[in-house]
Amino acid sequence: MSAMTSDCRHSARLASLVPGRLRIKLHRREHAPGMLERIKSRLEAHEGVHRVRVNPANGSLTLHYDPHQHGTAGVLGLLEDVDVMVESIGHLPSIDGGEGASAAGFIGAADDLNRRIRRFTGVPVDLKLALPMLFLAAGVWSTLRKGLMIEAVPGWLFLWFAFDMFVKLHSQSQTDAGSSPKPVTGLPPGAD
Repeated sequence: MSAMTSDCRHSARLASLVPGRLRIKLHRREHAPGMLERIKSRLEAHEGVHRVRVNPANGSLTLHYDPHQHGTAGVLGLLEDVDVMVESIGHLPSIDGGEGASAAGFIGAADDLNRRIRRFTGVPVDLKLALPMLFLAAGVWSTLRKGLMIEAVPGWLFLWFAFDMFVKLHSQSQTDAGSSPKPVTGLPPGAD
């Protein structure tokens, strides 16, 4: 990496994001001659990037990538690797939605991090196994050190777990049966 690119960070905003295609628009102060072409060539060198198009007139860059190889976190990581910082990534629109979308996003991020760790260290790591084992070890250590501490757990926590389990277990059983959940109105059937 050259000294110019290692010290130079470019800020951009996300214009659109769909699986397989991301478009960013660099801020006006970032429009240096040839800068978009340098970013383009560095992105095209990454595995899983199909095509990169730039529009120097408006400072935008469109990245076409393999969504099975790079999730949202992975493609944003590619941009960070070429010193492009995307602002407001906490407000990305969710296009996949539905149940399990956040779980799928977490699994994709873990897989992407596994690939990055293996690429940089050569050590295969499975974070989907390592993270639960870490929590298990912390729980065993805490239990051995302080006991179960059932008397120290606040009651509202048990109430929250009960509510959360009830909602998750019952919403799944209704959608599995093929029926759509009915809104709760408090009125007897036929009284509306």
